[in-house]
Amino acid sequence: MNTDLSARLLRLYTGAVADILDELGLRNQCLPAAIRPLESKMKVAGPVFTIRGRAIPPGERPDPRLRQMDMLDAIFNGSVIVIEPGDDSSAAHWGELMSNTALQKGATGCVINGGLRDSGQILELGFPVFRVFHSPLTAAVRFEITDFDAPIRIGGVDITPGDYILGDIDGVLILPAAMAEKVITMTEEVCRKESIVREELKKGGNIRELFDKYGVF
Repeated sequence: MNTDLSARLLRLYTGAVADILDELGLRNQCLPAAIRPLESKMKVAGPVFTIRGRAIPPGERPDPRLRQMDMLDAIFNGSVIVIEPGDDSSAAHWGELMSNTALQKGATGCVINGGLRDSGQILELGFPVFRVFHSPLTAAVRFEITDFDAPIRIGGVDITPGDYILGDIDGVLILPAAMAEKVITMTEEVCRKESIVREELKKGGNIRELFDKYGVF
């Protein structure tokens, strides 16, 4: 994991990164708009740790919490957990004890295309979480993890271990591993120019002239 890359990405914002992804022809990198931060100032940035699951099929099954523990053991330092619960929308797929464990393992946040519970405790913990809905219902009798640290797809966006993720109040983006450093470097340059333009506008600068000079708007 490139910790410097994660730190640089965290300083950026999704709007600027999305523009660069568009410029590079990567126009299907935004996760569904329904995935929102638990608190508006929360941000996540870093390499993904992927989880995929499904509703528990009928019949006798092993306790799904054992698989959850295997998953938690595999979380790596600096990762952002990304969960695709598949066909299950009946329960919370993440909660406070999992957040505590993930934080202990060095994870920096979690993005769930599904449900969350224990929200008050997670807010107190300060662990950044993005989710679609809330539910008090446990996953223990409703949902099981099928695999983790493997390729997944969320809302038509392919996500592969090694990819990077950036999430803020405007949305969540996936940066393909091979392009992540280039995207970040290009976005940093755009943000540098935006800062100049912003200061010039405060001094009464003309947006057309500034656009001609710096190419940002």
